[in-house]
Amino acid sequence: MLNDTLLGEIYEAAHIPELWPGLLDKLTAESDAWGGMLFTVSAGVTRWIASEATTPFFAQFLANGWMARNPLVERGVKRDHAGFLTDLDLFTPAELEAEPMYQDMRRLGGGQHVGTAINVPNGDTLVINIERRSGQSPFSRGDAERLDPYRPHLARAAMLAARYTQQRFENTVSDLELLGLASAAIGAQGAIIACNRRFEAMMPSLFKDGRGRLSIEDPVAQKVVFDLIDKSNASARPESVSIPIRAAGSDARAVLHMVPITGHARDVFTRAAHLLVVTPIGIERKLDLALVQGLFDLTPAEARTAGSIAQGLSVPETASQLGIAVNTVRAQLRAVFDKSGVGSQSELAALLSGVKSPG
Repeated sequence: MLNDTLLGEIYEAAHIPELWPGLLDKLTAESDAWGGMLFTVSAGVTRWIASEATTPFFAQFLANGWMARNPLVERGVKRDHAGFLTDLDLFTPAELEAEPMYQDMRRLGGGQHVGTAINVPNGDTLVINIERRSGQSPFSRGDAERLDPYRPHLARAAMLAARYTQQRFENTVSDLELLGLASAAIGAQGAIIACNRRFEAMMPSLFKDGRGRLSIEDPVAQKVVFDLIDKSNASARPESVSIPIRAAGSDARAVLHMVPITGHARDVFTRAAHLLVVTPIGIERKLDLALVQGLFDLTPAEARTAGSIAQGLSVPETASQLGIAVNTVRAQLRAVFDKSGVGSQSELAALLSGVKSPG
């Protein structure tokens, strides 16, 4: 018999991603288990959440590299069963004893599973696993069948959650368009998840929607962006960066701002990993130091130094104009280079020559 309270919490979690760990706890209690995990089966980074009790276990499981060679998930997804499956539905006892992944999970304290795979419209496969400790009895077919009535509700909740998160990023890029900014959300491998019309208008002069990932016409910017994506995928605290881009055979220039999507905004249902904001560069206007500061996340002092360099002044001339030490200018200039993505005073001057305001 279905637990009505649990059913309500399943649909509540569809709207509030932060509730899924608690929901996994409730499914765990229904199964006399240790904890639960919800994770994606997709190319690139595994997005996941878990019960508090099993979070250290699953984090270590991922750190040991098993998601890249996970026979449990491979067999479960291949079975394409609209219900829960146990280890013994997918493996013989001899296979479970000999399988290296299971040996490692038992070493970590787990290794007994019942789970289900759910395909969602964004292209991901979501897996819900309920885990028992290695010393507990294996899940039986009866355990799986007791969870099966919840499976269609979990599938609908997952699909709703995926749809809501997609809509959230579509709304974000639309809001940025109202502010006059071209914007897109991209996934962990660089695929465009959502973009606004201003961003589309920059195709194909600056960008192309390539096979499975964004392509940038400026090869230098392309390399920088995807090096940063790889670095961000491996980092728990990715950083925002600003990158100058230029169109091939054109004088058009822009600044591409990459903002990592982290925290609750990056829930297990969200394929977007970075928000891109593109600022076109104009020419015939006055340099706006406030805009320079905002575009590249500079301090006021760094923006003033950048502005002096953009006027064509040398480091000593900048120090004299601003009334500060030469070494201070050099230190601020290094910070400006790091934040703006350029490597020389001449490149900085060329880049900032277009950051103008009316009048």
